[in-house]
Amino acid sequence: MQLDFGFVSICLSEKDCSPAGNVTVKQVKTLEPEQRRARILRVAKRNLENTLRIMWFLDAHGFKVYRLSANLVPLATHEITRGWAWWEEEELLATGARIGQVAREKGYRLSSHLPELCGLTGERTFYWAEQYLEYHRRLFELLGLDRNAKIILHLGGAGKEKREALQRARRHIEELSSWARERIVLENDDRVFTAKDVVQLAEETGVPVVFDWHHHWVKHDGDRTGPLASELIARAAATWQDRPAKVHLSSPKSAKQQRAHADFVDVEFVVPFFQLVRSLGLDHLDIMVEAKMKDLAALKLRDDLKALPDLT
Repeated sequence: MQLDFGFVSICLSEKDCSPAGNVTVKQVKTLEPEQRRARILRVAKRNLENTLRIMWFLDAHGFKVYRLSANLVPLATHEITRGWAWWEEEELLATGARIGQVAREKGYRLSSHLPELCGLTGERTFYWAEQYLEYHRRLFELLGLDRNAKIILHLGGAGKEKREALQRARRHIEELSSWARERIVLENDDRVFTAKDVVQLAEETGVPVVFDWHHHWVKHDGDRTGPLASELIARAAATWQDRPAKVHLSSPKSAKQQRAHADFVDVEFVVPFFQLVRSLGLDHLDIMVEAKMKDLAALKLRDDLKALPDLT
């Protein structure tokens, strides 16, 4: 089975290489519009330049999967930037185009992840999902990314009735633009919606689902590593059509902080997952490592798994 690894946003191996530089509303609200634009543009330019540096790091270390920072252009979804066509800025166009060019040439499979205020089950969270999806449309066009670049999101809360929440999520997916529907990916969470919930919704709506092992371990339907878990991984993998099936791997920070991500991935924690995957006979899998130590954790997990060849 071919395993391709990736990591989230920041590259710790490279000095001063964060693509997630931020600007707060407080920092710019008292500035004149042109000063405000210049401040945000300066940070966005550095974020894109660091993303381009990471493109070369991926190549040097054999990574094929990478999650773009959702904050490449700070405050792009805030009303304070309304009316500013940042996607037309000359200072961003050349670097953005180069990122996309390298990604295509090297065959990288890129993604982004919407923040927690976005969702599909509530009107307010859906409003923000649409705002962030429109931002990503502009961003992906700036980078020259096609429909193979995906945008992952959680469903959101359920309130008192999960079934009704899932119905709202389905309706909201149907209300999305065709551009967004071609790019969104659903993910199970560790509080409300299990992999079973999300896989069923994905199958009904025709969108892919990423299986998060850590979330599944915390929140499941009574079967962590048995036949149902195996079935759900297989069904999740089958929702992917235009790129390899994708999973998220991390491990708990501690026994008391089971939802929090550890710095590195405990290989023993993910052994049951790989046992299930191997039994399914999948030939290719993209693995997004969500540990706190980013690329260092992805490199370590890849090496740890090489020492356990019977699993992969």
